Amino acid sequence: MFHQAIRICGRYPTTLLLAATVLASAGTLACSRSDATVQSNLQQQLAADPGTARAHLTVTVNEGVATIKGETESVAQQQRVVDIASAVKGLLGVQSEMRLTDAALTDEVKKAIAADALVKEVPLRIEVQNAEVKLYSDRTNGDQRARLKELAEGVPGVVHVEDKMK
Repeated sequence: MFHQAIRICGRYPTTLLLAATVLASAGTLACSRSDATVQSNLQQQLAADPGTARAHLTVTVNEGVATIKGETESVAQQQRVVDIASAVKGLLGVQSEMRLTDAALTDEVKKAIAADALVKEVPLRIEVQNAEVKLYSDRTNGDQRARLKELAEGVPGVVHVEDKMK
């Protein structure tokens, strides 16, 4: 149909082409969503989802990219947040700056240690504050201490491990 319009207009194809380009651009702009609208929509969807409603998150959208910060109760919850965000119309990307709560991170460190035959029986106290782990025990040998520290450092979200073991 566009080609027919050019043939009909004959001597003004450049003007017609320019007008069509302007109209197409205006249509694209009209269909795009503002960052504020996209942010509001994402926040509503996260609040309405049973898997993410309890997470303590801050969402910002800038130039179509969502940045999500805050604490979650599990890695699965973080993935759910990203999945929801990725499906929001108008988002071009998602940047995750989420971390596990200290309680969730403690549980993850305990799971990693419990799954290791060398150290699962070692009496151990674990403290986590701001993603920093402290390991306490008065009944470990050098190999066990090294392995416990290695396991704790390998847990996603742990930023530092302090060896307080003897």
